[in-house]
Amino acid sequence: MNPNRREVITTLSGAAAFAMASSAFAQAKAPVAAPTAAPGVNKALIDAAMHCVEVGLQCEQLCVASLSTGDKMMAECMGTVRQMLPACQTVAAFARQGSSHLKEMAALCAKICRECEKACKKHEAHHEECKACAESCARCATECEKV
Repeated sequence: MNPNRREVITTLSGAAAFAMASSAFAQAKAPVAAPTAAPGVNKALIDAAMHCVEVGLQCEQLCVASLSTGDKMMAECMGTVRQMLPACQTVAAFARQGSSHLKEMAALCAKICRECEKACKKHEAHHEECKACAESCARCATECEKV
């Protein structure tokens, strides 16, 4: 094979690989759109549930850090927040979809959020994450109870 031809093929192959990698990188970095809600859904419930998930994850991180040091004070809080997270995610998904099971899921989520709120209130004076989680759980439970 001619050396010039080899250089051209090598250069073109490299350029093609670079173009494919650049395209894949751009697609991977593209923002993911938030799921849209079905018409007539309860936006206040979705917002409350998703906020609960957001602050609950921060509370969970605090609990993990505390428990990893051997301090068992946050054990109850950790248990309730770990139940609250999937319940709120599910109620938000059901609300977005206009699910026929929303009423039952919202009732269960309200109960779980009230338990999490109660557990977090014990620590709210010392931990901002627990205070935020308790407040968010109260708001989510209230929205769930309206369904």
